[in-house]
Amino acid sequence: MRGFIIVVTIIHSCIISKAQDKIQFAKTNEEKATETNLKCGVTNPSGLVFRFGEMLADFGEYPWMVAIIKKSDTPSTQWSDKDYLNGGTLIHTSVVLTSSYGLEKIKPNEIKCRAGEWHKTAEDEDYVHQERNVRRIVIHKDYFKDSFYNAISMVFLEQPFDLNDAPHVGVACVGPTLPEPGTKCFGTGWGMSAVSGKSDILKKIPVNLLSADDCETKMRKTRLGKIYRLHDSLTCAGSADDTCKGDLGAPLVCPVKDDSTRYVLYGMSAFRIHEEGAPCAYVKVPAFYDWIGERMGEEGFNSSTYTYVP
Repeated sequence: MRGFIIVVTIIHSCIISKAQDKIQFAKTNEEKATETNLKCGVTNPSGLVFRFGEMLADFGEYPWMVAIIKKSDTPSTQWSDKDYLNGGTLIHTSVVLTSSYGLEKIKPNEIKCRAGEWHKTAEDEDYVHQERNVRRIVIHKDYFKDSFYNAISMVFLEQPFDLNDAPHVGVACVGPTLPEPGTKCFGTGWGMSAVSGKSDILKKIPVNLLSADDCETKMRKTRLGKIYRLHDSLTCAGSADDTCKGDLGAPLVCPVKDDSTRYVLYGMSAFRIHEEGAPCAYVKVPAFYDWIGERMGEEGFNSSTYTYVP
């Protein structure tokens, strides 16, 4: 009855939050979830414990979401906003993909990666989060901080995350090419967003992919000016809300066509010009598909972990 007890406890803590008034319960299917999290991009669309309302992720719904955290005196069971550095995506049990922004002067022993987090302030979730120390950080050699060009990094861990009996932790698929413009996707994170603000619970923000031309047109109406050109390492998505502030490097995933239980990573939060009509810019992950594979190979890892197979 451990699951029942923890649901009651979490519900009690949830009533203090304005955003937490739409609780819907769903049955746990631990056996199925544990089996499927060994494949990439498998979501838990009904949640592992219970379901929340729109704009808030269900527990375990996006199991590849990683928090990159600066080490401090904060206990590993707790969360500190000041220590939250970047969002990230698990693409191998020992590898996290994230933004280069914020990592420029960071040493591996100064940060850790947390997977399986959902409610930042709850310490009694049904499945606990896992933390791993960092062995190596690889920043793209052509990264240009001022413009977010080539802002992609790979974080290699000292020990792999354990996927056994951990249905809330899983690996994302990585897409080699972008879906067509207009595709509905989701950004996830805990940081400040344009409409919903910060959240203790992992947010899921629906966005629509934009073509490069549409992105440039919208960006040129901002302070970036009429000569703005979208760099080949970036893509855009439009929404009333986003995860572009406070969640740099957080994943942008899109559902696989005709398979609502599988998602593929196509972007990572980069920046947004906070003016009306401006889209959010994301690191265009498919532009680095070969680069990711090369870095994986150098570390002795296989790209099959993040390759989508029906």
